[in-house]
Amino acid sequence: AASSALSSLGHVYTAIGDYPNALASHKQCVLLAKQSKDELSEARELGNMGAVYIAMGDFENAVQCHEQHLRIAKELGNKREEARAYSNLGSAYHYRRNFDKAMSYHNHVLELAQELDEKAIEMRAYAGLGHAARCMQDLERAKQYHEQQLNIAENLKDRAAEGRASSNLGKKESFPEGVRYH
Repeated sequence: AASSALSSLGHVYTAIGDYPNALASHKQCVLLAKQSKDELSEARELGNMGAVYIAMGDFENAVQCHEQHLRIAKELGNKREEARAYSNLGSAYHYRRNFDKAMSYHNHVLELAQELDEKAIEMRAYAGLGHAARCMQDLERAKQYHEQQLNIAENLKDRAAEGRASSNLGKKESFPEGVRYH
């Protein structure tokens, strides 16, 4: 319970931009998870630390945390957590403007999502792939990925996700027909 509250506090600190306290909270959670031999919680908290490092602009530490997250997820055989770690790595490399590597990680997420038949994870993979493709100026492929994202969002009846997907498709500078999605 203490670890859960501490993790939530870390998320609040991240949301308000207090990254040193966010990092301290998540680091404490990692220590608690190690002490109680809760490897899944340890992996998740490493992922949370990586997200804070990205927000701080510390790419190297972010990738290191996400790689540790991935290693533990693989050791546990937890494919959902593995997908989360790959997604975080994809985002990290996207922020670093290494779009090829970002796409590679998001493709891993897509493969795992399809293997698990997890449509919400698949939808997030398509979003990541679409963003990376758009940044690479591969607009046709970006459009295809975001259309897949929108299709899944509609099937899941996830209105917020539909809005995000429509917004991705509706970027007028990216797609000539973008206006119709707004």
